[in-house]
Amino acid sequence: MDTTEHNTLTALSAQLAAAVAAAAASIAYVDAHPRRDASGIAWDEHHLVTVEHAIEREEEIEILLDGATKANATLVGRDSATDVALLHTQATLAPAQRADPAALRVGTLVLAVGRDEDAQPAASFGVISSLDGPWRTWRGGSVDRFIRPDINLYRGFSGGALVDVAGAVVGMNTWGLSRRTALTLPVPTLERIVDELRAGGRVRRGYLGVALQSVRLPEALRTAHGLVQRSAPIVVEVAPGGPAEHAGVTIGDVVLTLSASTIQDVDDLQNALARIALGSAQSLRILRGGEARELRVVVAEQPRGACGDPSTGNGDE
Repeated sequence: MDTTEHNTLTALSAQLAAAVAAAAASIAYVDAHPRRDASGIAWDEHHLVTVEHAIEREEEIEILLDGATKANATLVGRDSATDVALLHTQATLAPAQRADPAALRVGTLVLAVGRDEDAQPAASFGVISSLDGPWRTWRGGSVDRFIRPDINLYRGFSGGALVDVAGAVVGMNTWGLSRRTALTLPVPTLERIVDELRAGGRVRRGYLGVALQSVRLPEALRTAHGLVQRSAPIVVEVAPGGPAEHAGVTIGDVVLTLSASTIQDVDDLQNALARIALGSAQSLRILRGGEARELRVVVAEQPRGACGDPSTGNGDE
């Protein structure tokens, strides 16, 4: 290795170490579950964001800050659909510098930064392996951008930050949204969810109370009813006492439209529900026994624990 190469690597190493140090000042260790270690990101002077799946206790949560400072925190709100929880502490935090994830490209160098149970900062180095547009989690949460880093997330790294080479946070890392890989929730998604959790302790989403499975629609059926979609979700389960049951929906019904929005799959229904005011009565067009029917359904708030089943493609809406 010649002198130029050595100097270049030395400079890169120093820059990465500086980025970790800058980010770590805003990263805490979060002890809120007996079996799940997690990190948290200082969002402002008295709030941290972390992963919802690592929260069991809602009070007497212990956090370890930069310099091994201990503090207590309480749960402000949680959203299992996006795996985000918001904590409050009386301790004064060093808010993380946030970066615009729109600047990310596949191959961009990034670092995962967490804090371990001994209050020591921990880091891992890699690149962005995959980027895509907006997506929904299997629980129905809306995420502004798909970000998958090719990076090792060690024990306790969930809830920690994905940062750029300047140490600015581009998102929060989590193992809670995929069974196969770690993903990163981008800053714009965190900002939106944090605002809702701060306002009401939860994210309010529309709910019909049905489990669905997308099916292909026969050409003859599409022609007979003038349908534009090639597929539509069929109802495989109806929640007792839910909005769909009250509206007269039964197992085997095929959902065509909700409030004039064409429904081809579970994502379409979730997107339609996101645009509808909770408590409002909406038209629900279905196929039953090959005949089109129109029902009236009152959209309710999604209860805690209602979610989709990622193994079958079903959605509980």
